[in-house]
Amino acid sequence: MVARGALGGLGMALALLCSACGNGGQSGKSDGCGELATQEYAKNLKMGSPCDENLLEVRSVVGRDTLVKRFALRKRAEGEGAAEGVVDLSHGRAKETVLRVPLERVVALSSAQVGFLLRLGLMDRIVAVGEGKYVADSALYARVQRGEVAEVGNGTSISLEKILAVRPDLVMDFATGGSQDDYERINSLGIPLMLTSEWQEEHPLAKIEWIKLFGKLFGVEARADSIYEQSKNAYLQVANGGVAGGNPARGGSEQQRVSEGETSPNKSEVEITSPSARNDTLSSFVSRLSSKSCPRVIAGMNYGGVWYAPGGNSFTAHLIRDAGGCYLWASDSSRELTFTLEEIMLVADSADVWVNPGVFSSAEDILAAEPRVRHIRAFREKRVCQNDGRRGPGGGNDFYESAVAYPAELLQSLRTCIQNASNGADSAQKEFDWYRNIFIF
Repeated sequence: MVARGALGGLGMALALLCSACGNGGQSGKSDGCGELATQEYAKNLKMGSPCDENLLEVRSVVGRDTLVKRFALRKRAEGEGAAEGVVDLSHGRAKETVLRVPLERVVALSSAQVGFLLRLGLMDRIVAVGEGKYVADSALYARVQRGEVAEVGNGTSISLEKILAVRPDLVMDFATGGSQDDYERINSLGIPLMLTSEWQEEHPLAKIEWIKLFGKLFGVEARADSIYEQSKNAYLQVANGGVAGGNPARGGSEQQRVSEGETSPNKSEVEITSPSARNDTLSSFVSRLSSKSCPRVIAGMNYGGVWYAPGGNSFTAHLIRDAGGCYLWASDSSRELTFTLEEIMLVADSADVWVNPGVFSSAEDILAAEPRVRHIRAFREKRVCQNDGRRGPGGGNDFYESAVAYPAELLQSLRTCIQNASNGADSAQKEFDWYRNIFIF
């Protein structure tokens, strides 16, 4: 996603928020101590203990810029606060924010952050969320309704006074490079701020690997590591044709698609690229799938004359592939693609299933937004899989939160929907969890 203009006050923001910025990988280096360890799948997170110090490094791509912030974790003594602020540590390294762990009070402004905390059993550490109406977990939703968890708002509506009032050890936020970013205002409070970027990861296992960061921050490292290993093994089992086990309790809240790394309907925040500028044409993408036996899948939706689709390197493309589908643009190397609706119609009859049709929850809603999609074969034949099968008491879409913390179950949900939808709507089951065929229920 490309920013709408430059970040305001870039110099000050980088000085406050970054220890390094897009410098060819040098941001992970501790002079004299070697590199912080890269993760198995996650690309935006590094962790390690060089020079006997427990360090984290979090990378966020914000428009055309890359922000990297480092945290030093030190054991908290009884009655001690969580933060020492930004200090200049030894060994010639850049400034790092020192946090006393385990953290006890956190403001979680991203859906996925809440999802990770809930899976780790840390609901009691959440003292504030952005907007309670998006919370899908019934227990957390009830706490918000009773005023036990504050609502501080998001974007331009965020209340700095409410954040100060809950006395957090850490504010966890995210940044997109768009007009709704609020992290610079939060940073002015002098409270430790962390921008998580799990939503920018390209693989479901890269996203769940971020749970290890939460384990370190909240003193449940062994639990987090165990969940990650179990999730990874279960996901790979499903991807190889097995079945995910168990039906764990899940919860979470919804953030807008643009905030969670999905495709954006706002053309001013997305670089529109022409398919003719790519090495592969639409027809060549489809022809490569003609000899494959898997269901062929199209994704995305038309907004304002532009069809936004996940690129071949996106989270959605990886999920479709591992669910047994053949994504039409799997060989593309980007995270996001844009087409005209006319270009989509040229290949639409080659797709068996349509996945993630924007933010719309019914066939009627889709047609009201764009009547011409009635000509897409997957729509005509009632094979449309949407990710809103689980909603909270206030209507929040649980996909944006708990699904990231349960990748194997998410993959099984999409696999079931794709396979049953490709066999016809009448044969589809109704227990799809996050994913459901919109023509069934």
